[in-house]
Amino acid sequence: MKAEAFWVREAEAAVTAVGDDALERTMSGVAALSDLFTTERPERRFPDYFADPKLLAAYGVFFLPQSFIRTSLALDQTCRLRQWRPASRIPSILDLGSGPGSCGVAAAYRLKSLGFAALSLTGVDKSPSALVAMEAFAREVLGDGVGVLSRVGDIARPETWPDGQHDLIVAGFVLNEMPLLDQAGLLKWVELVRERLRPGGMLLILEPALKITSEKLQKLSDACAGTGLIARIAPDLNQLPDPQLSSGEHWSHEARPWEAPASTEFVNRRLHRDLREVRFSFAAFSDAELPGLPAGLSRLVSDVQIIKGLLRFITIREGCLETVEIPTRGLSKHEVKKLAATFGRGDVIRHEHPASPRLRLVDYKDFKVFWTADKGLPECNIDETAI
Repeated sequence: MKAEAFWVREAEAAVTAVGDDALERTMSGVAALSDLFTTERPERRFPDYFADPKLLAAYGVFFLPQSFIRTSLALDQTCRLRQWRPASRIPSILDLGSGPGSCGVAAAYRLKSLGFAALSLTGVDKSPSALVAMEAFAREVLGDGVGVLSRVGDIARPETWPDGQHDLIVAGFVLNEMPLLDQAGLLKWVELVRERLRPGGMLLILEPALKITSEKLQKLSDACAGTGLIARIAPDLNQLPDPQLSSGEHWSHEARPWEAPASTEFVNRRLHRDLREVRFSFAAFSDAELPGLPAGLSRLVSDVQIIKGLLRFITIREGCLETVEIPTRGLSKHEVKKLAATFGRGDVIRHEHPASPRLRLVDYKDFKVFWTADKGLPECNIDETAI
């Protein structure tokens, strides 16, 4: 893929080596960034690590592909399940806190796959070095028909953003850059972002799957939906509060299988991160008039457990948590594993039973997987027969 090849070349230029030797020398930068994002995370201002070509390349090889696919997965749900589309003939995307373009370029790539041959992408970030890389990366991956601009600015200060309105505004993994904003401040920020949306436009916010970051985003999402500031279209299926916030045991996040690029797998040999899944939380908002969803849908908010004689998982249905058990009698162990692999956290299912805190279905044929993303690809499956 062009995206992987671009960042491998960046790594080769940064460490003056080629091929596997370049990736080997990039490992130390990946480890340093991993520590910065976790154990050595600063309380306030992050350093401009993108100013260091070696760290920029390390980010592009290891972290960027994961954020790219997370963005694609979130848009998979908004575009396929909720059927959101930009209203403009030439959509405009604003990527706030763009870094080298992981989320904004992914969004533009997604819209191109929907048939928009021409569009514009503008990145805003504090790091001039990241913006230079974003422009080059976007042109490499997106090709002709996409206008790419950048502007040095602050995610928390709208006066530093470019003028104009946009069809899609992406804020990927940047709420941590606004630690001085409390809940009321974040709501005000969303209100200011909404003013930059064109009619029918969408705001997409992505955050890590950590409990603290996911709950912060979910509280903001519930507040936006509850106050009517802007309608929520994903991942929640309605405007009701998320019951996980009150239970305290679980928190809303996605977990999706994907196939990491070979270069990402290579530099992971010393980090030993589990790259079988990407995990993240997100919220999407829009005032667009979208088709309604059918009744009886539930969203999985847990992994699927294989227990002797049944599958067990937790869903949210009509604003309530529901523990669902599916008997697997008559199925072999292989068949049970195969069934469990057909759906998972974040998927949407449908069954005809009344909502209940604890529900045991008659058998495994008593429900349908209504929507599931397909391993991070820009397609998904929707069970049209269940509509």
